[in-house]
Amino acid sequence: MDIEEFYDADPRRRNAEERAFGWDWNLTADPHHRWDLFWNAGTGELYLMAKPVHNRFVGWNIEDAKDDIRALEALGHRIVSEIDHLIHPRQVRAKTGSDPGDKYKDALAEELTVEILDVIPSADDVATLLAGWQEQVSEPDGVAWVRERVGSRA
Repeated sequence: MDIEEFYDADPRRRNAEERAFGWDWNLTADPHHRWDLFWNAGTGELYLMAKPVHNRFVGWNIEDAKDDIRALEALGHRIVSEIDHLIHPRQVRAKTGSDPGDKYKDALAEELTVEILDVIPSADDVATLLAGWQEQVSEPDGVAWVRERVGSRA
């Protein structure tokens, strides 16, 4: 589902803290996308957000993203991480309802899709399941590693 549909479908998602477990995960079979991995404390959902590979000549940059992070935190809708995480402007708009402005016109038109991997009620359980993710996030087929780890829970 689309990122906006994801947040619209369950109000607990919008109000909850989200923890990021890496950004720009990749999959060799799909070089046109990168994935960010999140866990939503309100629903317990562990999900991947797919985003198109960004053209470095259009859209947003790291300084703009830092502005969005500050705005997101000021609104009390935090996305926390063990790393300095870039948050996509469209995700900010979907989660907070605030318009990040015209400077993000290209980024706001990008398709962001969500794949819910599992429901895991505890942040500690997610951290245990994803132990070692920091080493895997930059590896080829890191998304496959995530899916395999989650699949092993069953």
